[in-house]
Amino acid sequence: MIERISRIIAAILALVMVALFLITPPALVSDSGEEAAMLPPCDVDEGLPFIDDDEVTCYWGMSEDVVELVKAVDSVDVTVDISWEKDGVWVGVARASEASKCTLREGYYECPQGGVDLLAGGPSSDGGFSWAASSGDVRFVVGGDDSQQMQQFDVTWDYEATLPGSGNIWFLAFGIMALIYAVLGPKRIIEWVTDAFLTFS
Repeated sequence: MIERISRIIAAILALVMVALFLITPPALVSDSGEEAAMLPPCDVDEGLPFIDDDEVTCYWGMSEDVVELVKAVDSVDVTVDISWEKDGVWVGVARASEASKCTLREGYYECPQGGVDLLAGGPSSDGGFSWAASSGDVRFVVGGDDSQQMQQFDVTWDYEATLPGSGNIWFLAFGIMALIYAVLGPKRIIEWVTDAFLTFS
């Protein structure tokens, strides 16, 4: 009777542990912060006097600093959320090699509008975007309406990384052990352990 009750309890515990493993989110490593970004100045080619036909050429700005994402990033799920409140501006992410299409200025790269391939974000992003990061070297890109040249704005970022070997794996381990106990019972487990000990001793 006691053995039967203990096996029923073990079966219930096994179901609970497996359920916890399935519904409990994995351990996360996270961080957040805020950075200041500034749009590069536009070039103005003055037209004829008294005629408002000046030609304005504006650019995208790319960071000179490179963010290096190691190969290990591909083995975890890394999500980066980037947001800003200022209207008429945007932020994007591009491969670092895209800087070859731009001109190095003092502290940043000056890029032609639409001349850089973006991985995430860009003119269509409305106040923010989420980026599923992968390995490789990247740079951040900023742009905006022509009227926003030389405008500085704050960019908020945060990331979460799902790491392998998270703590909830123990729920699965205990669930499997409880299930084995429920199916086999204590007597058969003791017999198996004794036989294994005698075999390898």
